[in-house]
Amino acid sequence: MLTAVMQLGEYVLNNRGTETGGLLQVIENPNEKGNYNHVLKISFDLKDEDISYRGIEYEEFSSEKIKKYAYKKGSSRGGDITPTSKYTEPEKTLNKIIISLNDIINTSNQIDSDQRIFKKIQEYISSNQENIKNDISEKVKSTTLKKGESFIITITLYDYGNEKYMGDFELIKNRLAKVLDEQYYSKYGKTSKGKGICYYCKEESEVFGFVNTYNSYTVDKIGFVSGGFKQENAWRNYPVCAGCAQKLEMGKKYIRENLTSRFSGFNYFVVPKAVIRDLEDEKEFIEILHEFEKNEKFSTKEKTKQNLLGSEKDFLDIMQDSKNYLNYNMLVFKEEQSGSVFRILLYIEDIVPSKVKNILRVKERVDEIGLFKNLPGKDKTTYDLQFGFDKIRTFFPNNRTEGNFDKSFLEILNNVFTYKNISYKFLLGRMIAKIRIAFSREEYLENLVLQALMNIMFIDRLNLFNHKERGVQKIMVERTEKNKRYLDFFENESYSEVFSSDYKRAVFLMGVLTEKLLNIQYQERGSRPFYSRLNGLKLDKSLVKRIFAEAINKLNEYDKNYYKELEYLVGMYMLGEEAEKNISNDEISFYFVLGMTLAKHFKEEKKSGEDEKQ
Repeated sequence: MLTAVMQLGEYVLNNRGTETGGLLQVIENPNEKGNYNHVLKISFDLKDEDISYRGIEYEEFSSEKIKKYAYKKGSSRGGDITPTSKYTEPEKTLNKIIISLNDIINTSNQIDSDQRIFKKIQEYISSNQENIKNDISEKVKSTTLKKGESFIITITLYDYGNEKYMGDFELIKNRLAKVLDEQYYSKYGKTSKGKGICYYCKEESEVFGFVNTYNSYTVDKIGFVSGGFKQENAWRNYPVCAGCAQKLEMGKKYIRENLTSRFSGFNYFVVPKAVIRDLEDEKEFIEILHEFEKNEKFSTKEKTKQNLLGSEKDFLDIMQDSKNYLNYNMLVFKEEQSGSVFRILLYIEDIVPSKVKNILRVKERVDEIGLFKNLPGKDKTTYDLQFGFDKIRTFFPNNRTEGNFDKSFLEILNNVFTYKNISYKFLLGRMIAKIRIAFSREEYLENLVLQALMNIMFIDRLNLFNHKERGVQKIMVERTEKNKRYLDFFENESYSEVFSSDYKRAVFLMGVLTEKLLNIQYQERGSRPFYSRLNGLKLDKSLVKRIFAEAINKLNEYDKNYYKELEYLVGMYMLGEEAEKNISNDEISFYFVLGMTLAKHFKEEKKSGEDEKQ
């Protein structure tokens, strides 16, 4: 994957202007995640190298000033690389700025105007910490913040009215330039560099040992380094030259800014990987990258949708139009310890555009099925259910109540993109388990059941299920005016594969009949006592027979048995029970509750006294 990251870095350096190179490789965006929208400036007036404190000034964060803020995170135990820091509390943040000023002054190789000015700033802040700390506290209190927001704190100087930021000073630029290469060979109090052949470009030059693009290759513990466990010899283990290290860093930055997003609570990014044979290939590669750059889906802003497949404007839409010489890697990750630890949760390599196109084609066909359209929403509105991996995530959550199903969810995600088998029994088991919980609480089930059906249809149409029986269909039912609504439903080509078995049809229609009875009970009594006879949706063949008999008896007791044709069909399709030997209790339960959910599609002509609850 890192080869593809470097390919992106090379694209950035060659096609996006020299402004993106140099110091911008090391400068970081302190507001990358959108929660540092405010800037507090420790401001001074500057006149002929003399400074005077103006106070704490405020401005809104501007992405156009990232280079001026010149933020570069430092050690967690010390200060940041420059006197620009993320605010935690006044004293701690001020101490980080003082440490940074000391480091800059002490590591400077020459004494000039900038160094003398910074020396005076350092002395003033050190001598007046209490006053400045109070000023910061007052400014923090007077600023209205949204939940989760905070500040960055920096230093500015007004030189005859012209405000200068840290990134405007040569002293800071020199410090960042030194850090640019230094970060690749100086860590842990050790220096690791030597003469060798670069892992990537295969050229012999000075190579570094601490190039750690995603904090996944590490030499901070004994056992990770060849060459006698000496960290200074890490360059022998993974030698990278300065040019390739910078390309990797620029590629990483490009991915973070243009190819990274979130879905279902996960961070992920995609990395295009091209085999460029001629100028035409290179042109298309650049055009694809431009499409990603324009795509608002890849954003950390609040408006970003949390659904990998649920929007036409996501990365899959771009990927499917690529030629097959351009493959993609997808990485789902988690950053811990403020980004210092990068955990790879899932890595999918070589996703082919033609397969992505098929995934989207199946998604679009499932979305068009009438069962998922014009569903009742809030305030008498309607909505269409659309497939996305969030529908699968519904049944594989990560919360205190239900548990952590991240691993299973990501495995399904992987299997979809790599076209590997998915266990029908396992998926159905998880989905019916959640439906049973909602059923036991008498919660509204339609959306949940339809999401489950949508998941089954999507994966089934990709031909990824294993151990999913198609069922047996032998019973011939003569079409009549009274039963055609049911037969037409089963034979609808949009979803006929779901009802490819006589017994599944019987159980489904039994669910329809039960819902009819429950609606009548609600109209008669304001309650649904027959609900308790459904055994919490833990059904098997014998329970379905019992429920069938009891439902008919109840309808007769109410003198409202308007469903003779429906009962006849249930009885006919029940004859297929013996042929359906391998149907599981979970599948029986699912088809039953699916019938309850879709009962409204089979409205009878109104009889006297009947008023079905929708």
